[in-house]
This record gives sequence, C-alpha cells and structure tokens, in this order.
Amino acid sequence: MTPFHPFLVHFALSLAFLVGLGELFPNLRARVPENGWRLVDHAAILFLLLAALAGWSSLHTLASARSKIPPLVPLHRFLAIAGTAAYALLWLSAGRRVFALPSGSRRMIGLAGLVLILSAAALGGHLVYEDRLGTDVRSTAPSVSTTLP
Repeated sequence: MTPFHPFLVHFALSLAFLVGLGELFPNLRARVPENGWRLVDHAAILFLLLAALAGWSSLHTLASARSKIPPLVPLHRFLAIAGTAAYALLWLSAGRRVFALPSGSRRMIGLAGLVLILSAAALGGHLVYEDRLGTDVRSTAPSVSTTLP
C-alpha cells in the first residue's frame, strides 16, 4: 500500500480544522489577510479531495490483495466524504462562486464539516492502530515490549 493517503490526510485535517474554526469564530478569520484565507480554503478542499481519492485507491489495493477489510471502513468512508462535501459547500459559497450562504448557515455547515472530518479522523486512527488496516502484520520486526525495565 502506498503512503499517499496518510500523507495527504494529515494536511487535509489540519487545513480543514483551520477552516472550520474560521467559520465558527469569525474574529479569527478577520485577523488573517483575505488572500491567506483564500489560500487555506483552496488548499483544504484540494487536500480533502486528494485524501479521499488516495483512500479509495488504497482500499481498492487492499481489497485486491485480499486483505481483511474491517466492517467500520464504510462508516469511515461515509464520514470522510460527507465532511468533504460540507467543506465543498463552504468553498463553493465563498466569494459567491456558485451561490451565497448567510453567515449562520456557513457556521452550521462549518461545524458539521468539522465534526464529520474529526469523526472520520478518529475512526481512521482506530482502523490503523486497532484493526491494523493497511499495516503489514506479517512484518519480521520485533514487537515492542510493553513492560518497563
């Protein structure tokens, strides 16, 4: 499995967190130049989309290798795609690209996107660290001892 999904998802999460906080706390957004927020908005949606595509590709690669896919994977995928869709709505409405949203609606969508993305992140961590999805459990590396010397 290629490491593109974990690489991209960490950038996507940090940018999405910043955008979500900017929607919830307009004073935070007001302290940053408009060009800076525009760059963050563009980068967030780009990295969210790339992380989703890389995740889809990684899952396809694992399924092709006949790896065991945990039952929580569809929920993780749904949360990530729904969160990305919420951020896409914010991105489309920013600068009236397609439509304008009132500030209260933007806050609610920002909060929903933040909750969805952070839920997907927590579930993704569970899938990797508890269910060992995408890790090679047949590795010859010695296991880490949990006892203290």
